[in-house]
Amino acid sequence: MQTVQASVGAYRYDIILENGLTGRLGDRLSERFRPSRALLVTDENVWRLYGPRVMRSLEAAMIPAESLVLRAGGYPATLDALRELAGRMNDLRLGREDALIVMGGGSLCDTGGYAAWNYRDVVRLVQVPTTLIGMADWAAGGKTALEYKPGSRMIGSFFPPTLTLVDPQTTATMPEREFMSGMGEVIKCGCAADAALFHLLETLSGRAAIEARMEEIAWRCLAIKGPLEGPARQKVMLGHSMAHAIETAQRDRGLLHGEAVGLGMLAVTRHGERLGLATRGPAERLPDCLRRYHLPLAAAVEPQTMQARLHALGSSLDIAVPERVGWTRVHHVDNAFVMDAWFGGL
Repeated sequence: MQTVQASVGAYRYDIILENGLTGRLGDRLSERFRPSRALLVTDENVWRLYGPRVMRSLEAAMIPAESLVLRAGGYPATLDALRELAGRMNDLRLGREDALIVMGGGSLCDTGGYAAWNYRDVVRLVQVPTTLIGMADWAAGGKTALEYKPGSRMIGSFFPPTLTLVDPQTTATMPEREFMSGMGEVIKCGCAADAALFHLLETLSGRAAIEARMEEIAWRCLAIKGPLEGPARQKVMLGHSMAHAIETAQRDRGLLHGEAVGLGMLAVTRHGERLGLATRGPAERLPDCLRRYHLPLAAAVEPQTMQARLHALGSSLDIAVPERVGWTRVHHVDNAFVMDAWFGGL
């Protein structure tokens, strides 16, 4: 078992990582605080894999629990899902001694966090990410968001959970492409802030080898992001600003987030070396590492759409550029930097 302390403003909370934790969730919860009741929220796919196991663990720990199982797919990110969840919370009259346990991928945990933030009474939020991208990225930070229309997640806030519980073994049930997309976030952590992690990723071969080291990999990623706040966190957001622009410019072509992060990293790293902002090395090693995990090295992007997305973000933005593997520096650049990085020689 590993523990990482994460920060959101002045608030601190723990992230616990443990193989097989879904079967011991009730015990881990009771060790930190004993809720009077719990509501487990998940989707159909995650419920089928882990829901009964978690409910049994809550019963064994003598924590009375109810469940809410949402439709799988894009539904958990919607306003309708928020309405359904808020209605259930209200029907149960959840209060400050109760726990809202949200188990699943990023969209579901975002919606659960947003519901907890807006609820009329304080409720203890417990997040249980089951995807690799969740373990490597959003489990630290307290971000919440909703889709008010398809593809737009501009409604959101920051609401830290009371506790985050991670079972790295849940990644074993992920579809192949989604798993490898999550590796894009892991590679980002290594390239930006952990040279030893990046070297490990350069040596692992095959999914089984990755999963055998998953607890260590997830812990290293969360140990990087967990304590960071504000401008310091920007240093590990390598590729993210470009990734959001790339995803928007891709429109409906189906590029996954971790794939876009990999493309953003590669473009920024190569452009940084062209401008003399980085030493030689990252741009040579990064393509091979991305290729090892079946992540794309190119994608079709419409210049006008990317420009419009960048314009919506403002005339300038902060970009992390790796000076060497494991170390980045944040540069304040105009939108032309991003356009040149992508269209000037990816």
